[in-house]
Amino acid sequence: MRHLQITGAVLLACVAAAVTGSAAPLTVPAGMTVTVRMLDGVDSSTNYAGETFRATLDAALTVDGKTLVPRGAEAIGRLVTVERGRRLQGRPMLTLELTALNFEGQSVAIQTSTHQEMGPSQTKRTMILAGGGAVLGTVISVIAGGGVLLGSNVGAAAGTAVQAVRGGKDLQIPAEALVTFTLQSPIYLFESGL
Repeated sequence: MRHLQITGAVLLACVAAAVTGSAAPLTVPAGMTVTVRMLDGVDSSTNYAGETFRATLDAALTVDGKTLVPRGAEAIGRLVTVERGRRLQGRPMLTLELTALNFEGQSVAIQTSTHQEMGPSQTKRTMILAGGGAVLGTVISVIAGGGVLLGSNVGAAAGTAVQAVRGGKDLQIPAEALVTFTLQSPIYLFESGL
């Protein structure tokens, strides 16, 4: 289905070129790296999948020495997945993709790879706090005469409770951060639009 959509877009572009007498389309090939500088920060604690963000192209897209999309072009992206930091397990995650480039009066839809960032695992942090609590609980309980088993269980529960109260860490990609994507399909442009 995707192949048919791309082919249809190319056919439409060629017909438009024939009617208007403009040059053949110029192609930014699939596989080219697209690096953007974030204008909007994104945060796993406040943003949701499906929301859009804005960025600017940090380096021009150039083919055979010719700049086809200039540095500073506006890039529009979408949050594909947002996982929040959970209290006891899992890890926060943000997955982004680019969907359009806006420059010199035109807007061009694009398809890119996703960029994914993951925060630290909360499962490991919970285990460390529970383990540390167990050791501390054992020491206190032995000193107080309560026994090893009781002290370690109480301490482990206390360590887990501390993590539950603290909550999970969230993940941010701030404004001005550089994020890199790869074009998954070519971009077709016309000389007259450049």
